[in-house]
Amino acid sequence: MKRMKEKDTIKNYSNLPVGEWKIGDDTHFISFALKKKPNGWHRFWVRVFFGLRWIDFKTPHEVKPSKGIQRGIVKEIPPSKRIKR
Repeated sequence: MKRMKEKDTIKNYSNLPVGEWKIGDDTHFISFALKKKPNGWHRFWVRVFFGLRWIDFKTPHEVKPSKGIQRGIVKEIPPSKRIKR
């Protein structure tokens, strides 16, 4: 019985992410948390091609959800009078 209580108090870090790929700012972002850290070569090329940053966690923990993606400015250009549709 004592052994069961000890297991309950120990945190299971094997199921928690150790880092995440992240694009965006602190409140509006897209992230992918992973349980295994990718090697430096893969982190470099993902940064070059996709613009994702790898962020290491000091201790494995649950990730916070995003507040959504912020939409940029949308401009509507009026149709030209020369082009008829």
